[in-house]
Amino acid sequence: MAGTDFEQRKNRILELVIEAYVSSVEPVGSQFIARKLRGNLSSATIRNIMGELEEAGYLEQPHTSAGRVPTERGYRFYVDSVMESRSLPEAQLRQIESLIHPEEMDVDHLLARAGEALAELTQQASFVIAPTVKQSTVRQIELVPVGIRKVLCVMIANEEIVASHVVETEELLSKDETAALVRFLNAEMVGLPFGELLESLERRMLAERDTLYHLVKRSLNILQHALSTEPAERLFMDGMSYVVSQPEFSRDPRKAHELMKGLDAEEPLLTRVRQDLSGSSVTVRIGHEVQVSGLEECSYVASAFAIKHQVVGGVGILGPKRMDYPRMRSMVEAMGRSLTELLTRWEQG
Repeated sequence: MAGTDFEQRKNRILELVIEAYVSSVEPVGSQFIARKLRGNLSSATIRNIMGELEEAGYLEQPHTSAGRVPTERGYRFYVDSVMESRSLPEAQLRQIESLIHPEEMDVDHLLARAGEALAELTQQASFVIAPTVKQSTVRQIELVPVGIRKVLCVMIANEEIVASHVVETEELLSKDETAALVRFLNAEMVGLPFGELLESLERRMLAERDTLYHLVKRSLNILQHALSTEPAERLFMDGMSYVVSQPEFSRDPRKAHELMKGLDAEEPLLTRVRQDLSGSSVTVRIGHEVQVSGLEECSYVASAFAIKHQVVGGVGILGPKRMDYPRMRSMVEAMGRSLTELLTRWEQG
């Protein structure tokens, strides 16, 4: 902890208050801190420092005769300037890898396991922002007639990400015409990013003036409709019961109700977390920083995962503001790194 001796003492006392409150859910008094410091500071000095921390907005006193508890500002200062990063033991890193490593190369199963494992290991709610085909490259495209003017468009990406959508076609398609479209798409489009498919087909339409023109036009029509209904990301959540059972919510049904409403409305949380996934660092949002109605008493820790240095999703935990931030940060960072390594390995073949 950098700074003067006095600043270091203040930081140390704030750290001890937060650690004790995270563990006990009870206000922390000066005598407890004095015992932790083993007589290095008197109770009177500690009370004075705790009073200064309260004046600075880092601690608050629920009742006049009670000890102190951390504020959002206190947690924020602790996360940014006081807590030290922890590396997970090698045994725990191996445990994470063994928990999420799928028997089959299926991204959805991998990410579902990652969410389940993170919730179980942290005893918090976990979330995974999962990639869709829009963030990957074409491995295969299949078209299956399901009606007079309807086809099932199945898009398979390199990481075994699969999306399927029923598309209404402008023209009748015979079995032979459908087969010709499938041959064209898999001969010409495999290996292209899904994000570039439509532009590529539009360029082909401008250039083609022979029989391929009709294949390109029909392919463009079908893929436009299929990709327009495919979301950019999906949000998976696990372990919500861990959060609801925490004292902050189990003792207050109204807060628990607001929490569940906030979690049920997935889009605001997805939007907020998505903003934090552009960089490579782990992000911690505390209380009102989450900016989601109903989650004002919560914090989240999130990390991106990537395929060959391209961010494709995110993983994290969400729980009460009273959480073990160093451990949560280490767990989320390790999970993000493991997912990046696995997905990149799959992409490379």
